[in-house]
Amino acid sequence: MKNLIILVMGAAFLMMSNCTQQVDIAAEKAKVNTVLDQVIQMMETEDLDLFSRLFAHDPDMVCFGTDAGERIVGWEALKTVMQTQFAATENSKLSVTDRVIKVHNSGEVAWFSEIIDWNMLSEGQTMELKGLRGSGVLEKQNGNWVVIQLHYSVPVE
Repeated sequence: MKNLIILVMGAAFLMMSNCTQQVDIAAEKAKVNTVLDQVIQMMETEDLDLFSRLFAHDPDMVCFGTDAGERIVGWEALKTVMQTQFAATENSKLSVTDRVIKVHNSGEVAWFSEIIDWNMLSEGQTMELKGLRGSGVLEKQNGNWVVIQLHYSVPVE
């Protein structure tokens, strides 16, 4: 009887494990990469509609900018910061290298890191941030990848 119970339990486990949907990690990674490319495009074009589609509208999301006081909590605060930044800069050109993306086995969460060189005009002056380090977390919400956390820093020379 003991062997029959073990056999039935083993068969049930195998049936349940075959019913779980396998996530195509490579496909999800490609989708995350596309979203991150769109974030760069959004920064260059100052497209607030695209920004709204790419970022979670969560009240508890957290982003860190490059300024010491830039700890931004919540969608509304981030939206205000982006509107201010877009008003203060123009002709942004961003170049990304060393992007690394990891997608969790669930296919619902991903994180990344990248290096960015950012050239722009601000108050009529050409500015360049070289080696800007970016990292963050994306989450699949309603079937779409959105940014839920970002952190940018400028390396000290």
